[in-house]
Amino acid sequence: MSDLLAKVQADGEGNGRFWQRFQLFWSGFFVLATGASAALGWQISAQSPSQRSLGLSLCLLMIGFHLVVQWKAYRADFGRAQLHFSLPFVIFSIIAWFILIRISPIYYLVLFGLFSQIYIMLPLPYASVSALLVAGLMAYNQTVGSGEPFSWQIGLIYLLVGVGSVILGAWIHAIIQKSEERRELLDQLQATQAELAEAERRAGILAERQRLAHEIHDTLAQGFISIIMHLETAEQGILEPASETAYQIRQAKETARHNLQQARRVVADLRPEILENGSLPAAIERTVQRWSQQHGIPTSMHTTGTPLPLHPDVDVTLLRATQEALANIHKHAQAHAVSVTLSYMGDTVLLDVQDDGVGLNGAKPSPFGGGFGLQAMRERAAQFGGELLLESEPDGGTTLVVSIPIGD
Repeated sequence: MSDLLAKVQADGEGNGRFWQRFQLFWSGFFVLATGASAALGWQISAQSPSQRSLGLSLCLLMIGFHLVVQWKAYRADFGRAQLHFSLPFVIFSIIAWFILIRISPIYYLVLFGLFSQIYIMLPLPYASVSALLVAGLMAYNQTVGSGEPFSWQIGLIYLLVGVGSVILGAWIHAIIQKSEERRELLDQLQATQAELAEAERRAGILAERQRLAHEIHDTLAQGFISIIMHLETAEQGILEPASETAYQIRQAKETARHNLQQARRVVADLRPEILENGSLPAAIERTVQRWSQQHGIPTSMHTTGTPLPLHPDVDVTLLRATQEALANIHKHAQAHAVSVTLSYMGDTVLLDVQDDGVGLNGAKPSPFGGGFGLQAMRERAAQFGGELLLESEPDGGTTLVVSIPIGD
């Protein structure tokens, strides 16, 4: 599938380059035809000096105007200049060409390059009208403009020429339209492929976290539990509780219990079970209630706005920020009341944790004195384009705010 997609993308890029070469070819042909007409017209001795100067000036102006429009087309999407640039150029070129052929028939050479530019630069309705106008001017110049009576036969011939050019131009525009549609489809396909790749990457990360959580739970955690049970059995068989052997067994048991707690914490970080059976607001509310009951500090939880489904990693980040903020309040704030607010504000989700404690300056020990809780929260939020803010006043409490933008 990926090989096929790569081939289609390569074909699309090749078609884009072909279209650019196609435009450059006809642009060069227009410049060549106009330049040749100017050179040949300058050598016609039957013309007056003013006619030769006028012919040369009009040809040079058409070439200069054409190069400016081509430069605009090169900078525009898919190589076509905007209508307010291309339409004045075509109108000026038709008027200049008609003036030139009134001077000398040699300037009919300009028409070989002008017809292609009409259909390349203009939308089909404008190009069709311009082509029929050119055919009409040719019929006029061959009859009434030359002092001859109008001939329906000549008029019909030039009408057929104009209609034929319109049909050919419609075919060219159909090719251009199909090329543009294919380019747009390729762009959409590439964007979809990038989205699928990102979704697969995130799904892979979540699956790997689940696997690691199960592995740690089934191996390390269960092993520590087994070690603790064996140590407790050995401890019961010691006749002298104050002996060195009993002390070493107690130390080993405490070490095993500590590492069991660390293993369970890693499992919780990888696979927050509190989020598996409920939404983020419900998970934060359960965390707040459990913390309040455990520490005896009145805590309220509020949700504002319409809860939106977020990426699982964002849910985990906000839940961990709540847990870390509450842990810091218990350790440092000496608070009597805590308020937690989760706000959905259109394109941003805000977590606000506020306490009425002693503030950061009065906290003993300082929350900045050790560990990396706050820094870890900042890094988690930064991964999703968010930020962490702290506001505090002495004896005025502390407010922690985590803001994360919500994607489409």
